[in-house]
Amino acid sequence: MSKEWPKLLRFFNEELGYQVRTGKTTLGYEIFTMDLSSWKLRLSSHTPVIYVTRFDLEASSPLHVVQSLEDVVRERNLSHQIVLVLVDGDALALYRHKFHPTYNLVLIGREEQIRVLKSRRPSGKLLDIISSHVPISNLSPYETRAPVTGSRFFGREYETSRILANPDTNHAILGIRRIGKTSLLREIERILKEGEDPTHVFYMECSDLLSSDDYIREVVRKLNPRELPRLHMQKYVFFFPDFLERMSRASKSKIIFLLDEIDNLVIMQRDDWDLFRMLRASANKGACQYIMAGFREAMREQYMLDSPFYNFAQEIRLSEFSRQQANELISIPMENLRVRIKNKEQVVSRIFEETAGHPNLIQYYCLILLRELDITGEREITPESLIDVYSDEGFKSHLLTSFMQNTENREKVLVYALLWALAGDNKSGFSQEFIDEALRKGGIALPQDDIDEACNVLMLAGVIHRKGKEYFFTSPVFTKVLQHTYDLNYLFRKVKDEGV
Repeated sequence: MSKEWPKLLRFFNEELGYQVRTGKTTLGYEIFTMDLSSWKLRLSSHTPVIYVTRFDLEASSPLHVVQSLEDVVRERNLSHQIVLVLVDGDALALYRHKFHPTYNLVLIGREEQIRVLKSRRPSGKLLDIISSHVPISNLSPYETRAPVTGSRFFGREYETSRILANPDTNHAILGIRRIGKTSLLREIERILKEGEDPTHVFYMECSDLLSSDDYIREVVRKLNPRELPRLHMQKYVFFFPDFLERMSRASKSKIIFLLDEIDNLVIMQRDDWDLFRMLRASANKGACQYIMAGFREAMREQYMLDSPFYNFAQEIRLSEFSRQQANELISIPMENLRVRIKNKEQVVSRIFEETAGHPNLIQYYCLILLRELDITGEREITPESLIDVYSDEGFKSHLLTSFMQNTENREKVLVYALLWALAGDNKSGFSQEFIDEALRKGGIALPQDDIDEACNVLMLAGVIHRKGKEYFFTSPVFTKVLQHTYDLNYLFRKVKDEGV
């Protein structure tokens, strides 16, 4: 079969070891997929490739060929992907008619394909061609709004291997919003489903499941929807444990549930905990494994002796990236995008310090830099070209939204009181006694346990870090943005009035 493939695909598959698959023919064009995930860009393990033959070029005008290619993109729902088009002829004539700005069609003509095949670095040559036709900000793997997996998943290799290496253990992934919990769950799901039996792995978004009934109905819908019509007749406390055991026996394997955003479920269960007792029982009997992700409520229940959550799962806490992880997230995509970083150590250090190692903010910072390069046409980043990030409105909004979403009034008032008391000296350390005095000056007295918990949340959020007995603000950008954007005295009074 591969003998009938385009020569370039055959070479990459047979000589270089890239996995190429044939797909369904669409509008007369042969469609392939190519695994380019190793490039760590916005190119997946199923990067679509459309083959335009010499007959296709002779049968239609260049305009009509381009229009039909864009119809293929619509038909196959590829508009959000980078699509390679191998043209058995001159691609330049087609490029003159490629007018749809949202479609990332990379037209690679016969001459360019020959240059790739003759190159001593064919992978690099193909990447050079792709990066010359697609804005590098579109080609980059950086994503600030949605979860990522595969080639765009960075920096959580230890957590991934720890979960996969312990199939008989439940896991609780804990961390603030936008720290990468959903991406880790989705990456685990991807890896598990690439195994021998993907049918026993189920991802569930739990933020909209507000009761035991909602959860049980959703599980039955996923595992055996034929039992849904009679579900209202069942007593869940007897039916559900039996149902899970039956499904496990039927699949001849443990059912793996990936439960995302479980905090609302935890809140709704605090009256009786029946659901979590059933989950615990199913795990103890070996029918199910649970890999859960949550933040504040899940974290609290982990340490409550009378909670079914206590000792139910191994805690995996996601925090900010290390210096090495940040370096990989910044450097690897930039190198593959053919962007040179001059004085790399200085550039990486500044990005790491100004984002406090928060992976979402690192990606936002890098996206800003790449968009600037798209505008200027340059392909080099220097310390001098680094922008003043707190002057970028998008970055400021992103940073402040993250802080507001990850903190309650108790943590907010502590931060406002500290910045007020430090009077601009945000690099100095502060003890818990200093925190207590700053709050009392504003008329707020918090119990020691509340101060401890607030500091723990702020450390988890990457707002502060601890050295010995003292705490320090982690990111100079965060404090500057907060001070330049708001009147801290007003914010302090407002939060105090709302209640701490």
